[in-house]
Amino acid sequence: MVKGSLLISVILVAISVSACGPTVVKPASTKSIITSPIPESAAPRAYHIGVGDEVELKFFYTPELNDRMAVRPDGKISVMFAQDVQAAGLTAEQLAHRIKRKLASHIKQLDLVVIVRTFTSQKVYVGGEVGKPGPVQFTARENLLQVINDAGWLTPLASRDKVLLVRRDSDGEDAIYPINLRRILSGEDMSQNVTLQAGDLVLVPPSGSVEMDRWVDQNVRQMIPVTAGVFINGSR
Repeated sequence: MVKGSLLISVILVAISVSACGPTVVKPASTKSIITSPIPESAAPRAYHIGVGDEVELKFFYTPELNDRMAVRPDGKISVMFAQDVQAAGLTAEQLAHRIKRKLASHIKQLDLVVIVRTFTSQKVYVGGEVGKPGPVQFTARENLLQVINDAGWLTPLASRDKVLLVRRDSDGEDAIYPINLRRILSGEDMSQNVTLQAGDLVLVPPSGSVEMDRWVDQNVRQMIPVTAGVFINGSR
């Protein structure tokens, strides 16, 4: 396991970037990439609302309270009489229960249904030699080939031998896994055509003699829409 890996650190820092000036550091060596099998994605479970998702509140006896809103970056929504209510991380049923509990002292006949209308938080990120690098939104379980296709497929310069998948595990640790796309496309090893999950980062480097470390550094910085400090193993 690569603890505090460069690629995920860059994304996390970009999200919470401060006003301080940028510091760019050479990436850690790609020789530390994990070669063990990629863990299988968890089985489908009840959908948990995420930041950016749009939810609709439908009150049957008090329709004047009906509303539709996006979950804010802090994970909350604003509901009349209840003020700010935590929504991110909850199922629609759990959110409805939480809102009803907060409104119980204000409304006598309280029958509420929460409907998730958009799933903006469900994204993976694809960078490198693809037609449309950047975030790819999905609402169903999609495998690697499907997501690469959604990203405009491979460019003529793309490497088929080593695609990098960056994934955070259940313990909050980051890991980088190499995937041989050529073996998937030839049908030799379809087990590498893994099901992706929200937050995964897929990097498709160019083929040839390009230095992998330098390419990862340059490509990741181009994917991030804001300037940020780059951290390696927790140090700057």
